[in-house]
Amino acid sequence: MKKSNQFASPFSAWSGHRLFHVVAGTLIGAMVVTQASAMLPTPEQAVDGSVAIQSAANTNSRSSAQAVNSKITASLISTDANGQEVLVPVNASTRLQSGNVLEYQGYFTNTNADRVRKMTVTMSIPEQVELLQTVSPDFPYGSADGNTFARMPLRGKVDNKLQEIPLKYYKAVRWDLEGVGLNDTVVVKYRARVK
Repeated sequence: MKKSNQFASPFSAWSGHRLFHVVAGTLIGAMVVTQASAMLPTPEQAVDGSVAIQSAANTNSRSSAQAVNSKITASLISTDANGQEVLVPVNASTRLQSGNVLEYQGYFTNTNADRVRKMTVTMSIPEQVELLQTVSPDFPYGSADGNTFARMPLRGKVDNKLQEIPLKYYKAVRWDLEGVGLNDTVVVKYRARVK
């Protein structure tokens, strides 16, 4: 009997998984979460789209629409003949194996007519990979359940002892990005190892 390899096609086991969502707005008023879907470990051609986000205006109660174009990519980390690190884009023909390291990059461009005062970007971590220490920009928030976020490293009680939660239990990473100007692009990224 032929054994199925879940990593033979990087898209078959992970299709339909939510990779990220974006929240943009000011500190005044309610923010609406907008989600985008992508197949993992990367979208087939990378997600390229416009995500509409509602936010409160500066000091009054009327809302203005914020538009953010987003693109998510994944690359396999390898080394060249000189021992230098190389990022090889993942596509439908990429074969992944346990132990492979991937770098996920999210590009978010403000296409609104106004500056976005605060943009919160959350990227989920697929079940088939575990987060590595390499996360950028610095000082992100992490989540072990995908809903509750705290500054990384996460700490929790195990056997009545407060200790750091291992990265393999993280489900998502979040960044608060301040002052994104018109047509400015912000980049967030993290690395993960295939289980």
